[in-house]
Order: sequence, then C-alpha cells, then structure tokens
Amino acid sequence: MTAGHLINGGKINNMNIDEIFNKRKLRIGRTISGGKIAPQGCVCIWNANIIIKSMGKIWYGDLNLTSDGNLLKEIAEELGEPLYVLREMDARFENENDSVDLLISKAKWSTDKELI
Repeated sequence: MTAGHLINGGKINNMNIDEIFNKRKLRIGRTISGGKIAPQGCVCIWNANIIIKSMGKIWYGDLNLTSDGNLLKEIAEELGEPLYVLREMDARFENENDSVDLLISKAKWSTDKELI
C-alpha cells in the first residue's frame, strides 16, 4: 500500500484508508467465518484483496459481497474511484507486483457493477 496519493483533491494515506474501512466495520484481516462456509444465498470471497487504480492494494480480508457490497460502494464513492475485489491468489505471492491494470482484469467484482 503506497501512502500519500491524491484522491478527490485531498491527501489520502494508509491511515485514512484504514479509517474509511474501519468506520464500516471492515477491518483489515477481517474473518467472517472460521470454517470458511458462506451463509446460504451469499457470495463470499475468503482472503479477498481490494485494489484501486490510483494506489493498488488497499485492503485484505474476508468479504461477503452480498451483505458488504453497499458498504464497498460507499467507500468507492468516498474515495472517488471504483474498488476491485480479487481472490487471494490473484493479488498475493508471485502476483503482488503485477501491474494494477493486470490486477483489475482479474477482479471477481467491482463497485461499478451491480450488487450480488
């Protein structure tokens, strides 16, 4: 996570990003199910990574896209750009240094799409 990029004309850094997620109870490293079992009717991505074009990876943890989608859309609105949700393997390990455009192409969902 690179600090200090300008978003919406204001200086945003990792602390600000963390606060934006935390106030919606989406803390970094969040676990929603110890057994990694999705609630019935929900789409979950375990160990998800969230990236934005201007900064790259800004968040990781478990996501229930069905119930968290609106919160992610709020965050995107606050940051002024879409959030892209990737699986763990698509944005970690040997893929961490891939270009942001390549990572975006691997996104399983983004905030500019309909809710799941």
